[in-house]
Amino acid sequence: MSGFGFAHPWAFAALLLIPAAMAWRRWRGRTPVWLVPYAAAWTGRGRGGATLPWRVAALYAAMALLTVAAARPQRVDQREEVVSRGHNLMLAIDLSTSMLAEDYRGRDGPINRLEAIRPVIRRFITGRPNDRIGVVVFAARAYTLAPLTTDHAWLDRQVAAIRIGMLEDGTAIGDGLGIALAGLEAGRARQDDTSAGQFVVLLTDGANTSGTLTPPQTTAIARYRKVPVYTVGAGRDGMVPFPIFDDAGRRIGTRQFPSSLDVEALKTMAAETGGRFLQAGDVKALEAAFRAIDGARKTEFRVRTRRVTTELYPWALGPALLLLALAAPVWGALAGRAPRLVAP
Repeated sequence: MSGFGFAHPWAFAALLLIPAAMAWRRWRGRTPVWLVPYAAAWTGRGRGGATLPWRVAALYAAMALLTVAAARPQRVDQREEVVSRGHNLMLAIDLSTSMLAEDYRGRDGPINRLEAIRPVIRRFITGRPNDRIGVVVFAARAYTLAPLTTDHAWLDRQVAAIRIGMLEDGTAIGDGLGIALAGLEAGRARQDDTSAGQFVVLLTDGANTSGTLTPPQTTAIARYRKVPVYTVGAGRDGMVPFPIFDDAGRRIGTRQFPSSLDVEALKTMAAETGGRFLQAGDVKALEAAFRAIDGARKTEFRVRTRRVTTELYPWALGPALLLLALAAPVWGALAGRAPRLVAP
């Protein structure tokens, strides 16, 4: 927001000096006259000894501009700056073969767990522009797909490209969390720690079946580093539809397979680290889970107002000094009751 005003508006009272000066000039104008040949050529006066009118006008204009300059005209800009600090967060996504289970329903029918989760994750990333976000994917082993970054457009493309089958099959939940914690630690080492906090979102649909680290081990590490872990259980337990493929990778049908989610292990991971376990058995529950995480760890914004003042008085002071220079002979006429030089 911008505005115009005066720092010393009371200075305009000096404008009353202009009519006083006019009256004083008339009174001081009654002085003896000396007739000097050709005096007008070097005094700046007209015939009859009168001061040229434009010099008098210049004097009064200079006085008015000096008054304006003394009032200090200013342009004031109120600038609001949003000051915020984002979180550092890592997403650990299960890409085991069981994520192909089609127990979610999309607009056009059944969809597998990854296809149900992917758009929710992408919206979650887009909705947190102030955060540094990284992604870990895991199956039998865990890998860093993307380190902590604020380039969310690039990160979105990486998430859009992940596929089930790109990793050896298995479910290394412990390794997935361990790599995510290492990513947070590496991010803190590379940059100044200006984050508002850090946390992990771990999304899986099964129980830990492989990997080097166990969930209790990595849970202890997260607890020691004070990193909350939000665990999201995808899909549902029991018999679920699962696609069948031939040796060439072509889908040839669907069969029912058992699904088992280690809910107790995920609840323990969340409870011991200060996070939360969320069950996401359908699309609505999945979206609600990520909304809950977003609300629990949302960046706080503070608004700082800064006032910027631009002084404008030089625009009045400069012309005033120039006009005073042009009106200098008038000052000589008013300086005293000396005889005026007038051309005959």
